[in-house]
Amino acid sequence: MSYKVLYRKYRPANFNDVVDQQAIVKILQNSIINNKISHAYLFAGPRGTGKTSMARIFAKAINCENPQDGNACGKCRSCLNFAESPDIIEIDAASNNGVNEIRELINNVKIMPAVSKYKVYIIDEVHMLSVSAFNALLLTLEEPPSHVIFILATTNIESVPITIISRCQKYEFYRISDELITQHLQKICDSEKIAYDYDGLKEITELSDGGLRDALSMLDQLSKENEKLTLDLVVRELGSISLVKIKEIIKALENKDYQKIDAIINEFKKSNLNYKIVVKKLVELLSKEAIQSLENNNLNQLDYKIIKNIILELNDCLNRININVNPYIIIEMILLNYCGENKNDNVKNDTKIEEKHDKTIKIIDENENINEDVSNKNNFIKKNIQNNNLQEIKEIRINNCFVAPDKEILNSTKEKWSKFLLKINSQLRGLISDTYPVAASKEYVIICSEIDHLVDEINENNKKIEKEYLDYLKDEIKIVALSLEEWQKEKKKYIQNKQEGKKYIYKEEDIKKEEQKDLEEFAKDIFTSDKLEIK
Repeated sequence: MSYKVLYRKYRPANFNDVVDQQAIVKILQNSIINNKISHAYLFAGPRGTGKTSMARIFAKAINCENPQDGNACGKCRSCLNFAESPDIIEIDAASNNGVNEIRELINNVKIMPAVSKYKVYIIDEVHMLSVSAFNALLLTLEEPPSHVIFILATTNIESVPITIISRCQKYEFYRISDELITQHLQKICDSEKIAYDYDGLKEITELSDGGLRDALSMLDQLSKENEKLTLDLVVRELGSISLVKIKEIIKALENKDYQKIDAIINEFKKSNLNYKIVVKKLVELLSKEAIQSLENNNLNQLDYKIIKNIILELNDCLNRININVNPYIIIEMILLNYCGENKNDNVKNDTKIEEKHDKTIKIIDENENINEDVSNKNNFIKKNIQNNNLQEIKEIRINNCFVAPDKEILNSTKEKWSKFLLKINSQLRGLISDTYPVAASKEYVIICSEIDHLVDEINENNKKIEKEYLDYLKDEIKIVALSLEEWQKEKKKYIQNKQEGKKYIYKEEDIKKEEQKDLEEFAKDIFTSDKLEIK
């Protein structure tokens, strides 16, 4: 018998086997129990979270001749023949995304099921369909024959037209919790007689980023080593990094142990680990350390402000690193710079605004003496006015993009943006490498950043990015960056406005004329000094 990979062997066969996503499971089971089956469903969420598996389980259950509490019985003719059923049609939209394929689907929809109650179309990665294919699917999706059910699955719901979404019952799949993934891996290891250490499974879980399929694929790969699945094995074979080592770095910072930091960094260099993974894990652990520092006020811990500055410098390192320099040299210099600092040191000016953080954060102490140098007051006021202006421009650009959003322009922009990211200078590339367009009009593009704290910095540098885009692609655009959370809110607001018939009116972007007036008014509210001068 041929070998079956673990993620296929342990694919859930019914609702009871599904890991996490219990809210969705309950709703779908109830719809079967109460015989309230919709004609179209949309499953959206990250890869490896169970969308396609859930679609198959649901398709099997609704065609079952004797369902048990919303689950397929597994014994009737429909259940036994499900794998070979001609009435369950799975389509990969990534490779069948043209209008001709969809037209063929529409013609076949009219044909009655061969053996089952329902003919079920499962369209995976539906966001990959072309604009014309989506348009062809619209009418059929809205009013399909009573014997047809559509289940659409996507990892990128932002690229699915609103007209499609509004015709489906939408279910959001979330990343599976680390605890549940680890427990599932333990069960499979016990079943497959794979020797393991708990720390090894925990590391696989962390690398999977909430995707159970990814976790099972890594487990499958490592099990072929015929070794006990330990943390060291995972680190060695998957290019990961042990959290133990990260904790040792933080401990060395607390103890001012320069040699220990040097030894660990040298170990990373020799292992040829991806420095981005090292920085990511270091930042994650430092952020937890920062919270503990504030809560416990432990004298042996790093001070919150020191942790904050380390995180900012490491982020700065990722954004501006020169590919001709070994990144670990820079990381080590950053850590060693803070190795001698702790909360008992006499820091003369905690509110000092360091130049290297200008584009990331301004640290202003609440107890700063308001009567110190007048020029510092001016800079403080101007910075606040600039922030207000940036926010206003951000809102204007979102509004203007929604005046006439265009799906074809968005698809074209996505292709251009991918090429642009490869050509943009290294400094800006680090800033926008994790961004992607989510909405576009003739003049404006909304990009989404998966790294929330970079959004403001991207918007501050939008003119530089736009100039590079124009130089490379000969295409003039205006961009505005949003976090994923911000984009979800704006998208919901847009859908609501459309449903209520509210229109977006174009707004002028130039707000410089009001800046001097705003600056003076702001100064009057903040400062009482008669000597304050606005330049």
